[in-house]
Amino acid sequence: MLDNNNTMAANLIANRGNRTTAIVLSWLEDNVYEFLDEDLQKMTRKMILDNLNSFKDLSIDIVKSDTAYLNTLWMEKLDEIHRAIRSG
Repeated sequence: MLDNNNTMAANLIANRGNRTTAIVLSWLEDNVYEFLDEDLQKMTRKMILDNLNSFKDLSIDIVKSDTAYLNTLWMEKLDEIHRAIRSG
């Protein structure tokens, strides 16, 4: 069973992952999709969704595991990734 810290961390990862996915897809729609035909747009969207969701799910699984340990460095790295994606 997850304790409060693991639950909060899993929720944080899920929320950040969802926001990251939305930011990346929005950027693609605004800056790239006009140069791609419809099939390539769909393939690109699927590839982005599959990979970001896979990473997010793996991260949540690690946090949920009995041996998982979320430390300050991990949180700083997640914040750094999120800031880099948002800054474009």
